[in-house]
Amino acid sequence: MADDGRAIHRVFTRGVVGGLLRNGTNAVFDCVVHRYIDEPENKTYGALFSEIYAHLGQEQRNEYYYMNTLLNKLLAGIHSVATTTALSKVRVGRAVADFIVINGEEKIYALEVKSELDNFDRLYDQVSSYYKAFRKVSILVSVRALKRVERVLSGFGAMGEGVGIHVLSDRDTIFSKVHGREPKPFDDCLDHSCIFNLLRKREYENVLLAYGGHIPQVAPVFYYRACLAQFGQIPILTAQALAFQELKKRNKITKTAFERIPPELKSVVYFSDLTKKLPDIEQLLQTTYRG
Repeated sequence: MADDGRAIHRVFTRGVVGGLLRNGTNAVFDCVVHRYIDEPENKTYGALFSEIYAHLGQEQRNEYYYMNTLLNKLLAGIHSVATTTALSKVRVGRAVADFIVINGEEKIYALEVKSELDNFDRLYDQVSSYYKAFRKVSILVSVRALKRVERVLSGFGAMGEGVGIHVLSDRDTIFSKVHGREPKPFDDCLDHSCIFNLLRKREYENVLLAYGGHIPQVAPVFYYRACLAQFGQIPILTAQALAFQELKKRNKITKTAFERIPPELKSVVYFSDLTKKLPDIEQLLQTTYRG
């Protein structure tokens, strides 16, 4: 396949990793290896993934690099995988949150990633959408974008003042107390339907059973609307807390399994539900690349 320079941004995806696991080869991976890696033959797939990731870190820190760095910091450092759930690419209203963290009642927030390759054109719509389901919202940016994001957020009024700012330094540190700021609760925009729509059917049924003890007995065609209407009768902060209890049950992984994932692959394996294939992934990473 022809490389237009964007293939490297597709390497750390379920499609590429899954393709390598199924077929032992992948056109995107081969294309990137031959463009960026010197003498790839006789290196293992693990070594190749590491070299590609290192190139991203040095030259093209994209959204995956930001999210993977954040996941490593959060679940292997700040929090524990036993008590914290992270979700990615979750639709909230008209936007899609890059990262959601659920850890206790005070450490629940949506996070928007703005890498060096992104702009702030849609930031107002994204932040206002996230506040319909979350009390806290943060943004992760580079050091060079810090002043700009502060200026953009200052134009959002009280909503912007509550947004946390986390900074990814050139040395890949995050959460600097010097440069960043913690998110503050902002409840003015919370919306029952946005919170409800975070949930799968079994999850919102569990919320209704936990609060009222029953679920609507209506024809299937009316079921969603009936459940949403009943959810709307729950005080909104209670509804939100019950919804997050259900979301927290997703993406469960043991500390041992999480530690077995190489740092550069943690995000794609964790978020793509590939943890069940860890033995196959470990075998792949030890396999010698033949081109």
